[in-house]
Amino acid sequence: MRLNYKEFFTRLYGKILDDDILGNAAQVAFYFSFALFPLLLFLMTLFGLILNSKHDLQEQLFLTLSQVMPRSAFELVETTLKEVTTNASGGKLTFGILVTLYSASAGIDNMRGALNEVYNLTETRSWLRTKLTSPVLTIVIGILILAALSFVVYGSELLDAVLPIDSQFILQPLEWITALVLVLLAFAILYNFAPNHEPLDWKWITPGALIGVVLWIAASYGFRIYLHYFNSYAATYGSLGAMIILLLWLYITALVILLGGAINAIFDEGSGIKKDAADPEQTKGEKSGTEKKQR
Repeated sequence: MRLNYKEFFTRLYGKILDDDILGNAAQVAFYFSFALFPLLLFLMTLFGLILNSKHDLQEQLFLTLSQVMPRSAFELVETTLKEVTTNASGGKLTFGILVTLYSASAGIDNMRGALNEVYNLTETRSWLRTKLTSPVLTIVIGILILAALSFVVYGSELLDAVLPIDSQFILQPLEWITALVLVLLAFAILYNFAPNHEPLDWKWITPGALIGVVLWIAASYGFRIYLHYFNSYAATYGSLGAMIILLLWLYITALVILLGGAINAIFDEGSGIKKDAADPEQTKGEKSGTEKKQR
C-alpha cells in the first residue's frame, strides 16, 4: 500500500506518542553515555592492534569526531580518552577490550529493547541469546565504524591499490561514498538483528536507515550551529556544561536511530496491510496472527 505524505506523518506522530520514542531515546542515551568511552577506547585499541599505527589513527579519530560532535562534548571526550590511554599500558588496554565489550554492549542491549517496542515486537529469544547478541553486534558495528574511519583516513591509498585511478577528484568522493555505505550497513545490521524479527527478513537498505543517516548528520551539525550562537550551558551548569552537551548529542543520536526504526515499522505495516487486503476472505483473527508472524 502506498502511503501519502499526510498518512505517513500521521502514523509517525502516532508511533512517537504511543511507543514513547522521546522517553526511550532518553533512556538509550543514558546507557550510551556509559558505552561511548569504552567503544571509542575499543576502536583505538583495534587501531593499534590491526593497523599498527595507533597514534596517527587516534589523531584522525579525534579529528573526525571534532567535525561531528559539539565542540564542548568533543573536548570532554578527547581529554578523557587521552588520560586513559596515557595512564594505561598496552597490556591493560588489550585486556580492557573484554571489559569494553561488556560496557559498550549495554548501550546496544538497551537499544534492542527500545527497537522491539518501536517495531511492536515481543522478545521471545532466550536471555542468554540476547546477552550474546549485544556484544556480537557491538563488535560488528565497531568494526564497521573502524572501517569507515579508515576509509576517511586512508581511503585514497586503499582505493588506489585496487582501482587504476590517480585522480583525487574521483578518489576523494569515493572515500566518503564508501564510508557512507559502511555506516548504512551498520544501520542495516542494527535494524535487522537487534529487534526480534522472527523469521528474519534481511533488508540491505531501508528507508529508516537512509533517513536516519541524513537526519543524524543534519541534526549533529544543526546542534553545533545552535551551540555556536546560543550556548548557555556553561553559564548554567558550569563545569558540567560539557557533559550536558554530550548527553544531549547522545540523545539526538538515539532519537534518530529510533525514528529510523519507526519509519521502517510504518513501511513494514504498510506491506502487511497490502498483503491482508489481497485476501478478503481472511478473518480478523487470521490477520492478527499473520501480522505477528511477519513481525
